[in-house]
Amino acid sequence: MTTRHTDAPARRGRGRPRGPGGEATAATRERIVAAAAELFAERGFHATPMTAVAEASGLSQSGLLHHFPTKDGLLAEVLRERDVRDLAMLATARDHAPRGWEVWDDMTRLVRLNSDRAAIVRLFTSLAGEAVDPDHPGHGWLGEHHRSAVDALARALHDAVADGTADPAVPAESLARQAVALMDGLQVQWLMRPAEVDMAGDFASFVDAVRTRWTP
Repeated sequence: MTTRHTDAPARRGRGRPRGPGGEATAATRERIVAAAAELFAERGFHATPMTAVAEASGLSQSGLLHHFPTKDGLLAEVLRERDVRDLAMLATARDHAPRGWEVWDDMTRLVRLNSDRAAIVRLFTSLAGEAVDPDHPGHGWLGEHHRSAVDALARALHDAVADGTADPAVPAESLARQAVALMDGLQVQWLMRPAEVDMAGDFASFVDAVRTRWTP
């Protein structure tokens, strides 16, 4: 859906074991996640057995399960890694942290990027539908994913107000929630009717309308 304009990469690293053993564990987990992402994209989540992920990762089945006991948990990590990579990709567009309307422009770029990767969008929508259950392994990730996106967009509008590029009356939190809801909803419609739904164009039109309405 979206990426995080926060300190996500720094937070993600907390709690990892340090030293040679910890580095080896982190490298193994990264290798598993990379293999799973490729296989899930090629074959689909449900059609990919954990044995295939273990083989692609160069591990035994028990070795894989030591790091990721469930396939749902592995999928959640694949999507978390996507968030981090998306953030890194967007950061290459400029030599400073995005602020104000730039954050909204970055979201538009992200939706356009997603238009070229149906497999990962399908994975996200599938997980999102199941992860509303508090007992689902991806529940915490989904909540943080949405919360961070809304927070980033709302904070960007507050920054725009401070910079004089947005009306002080802008309903920042409401518009941020609408934007995230629109991204998720467009993804489902686009997956159902890819030839008819211009996901990137529709989201860009929404952002343009918000900017036009709330720019002084």
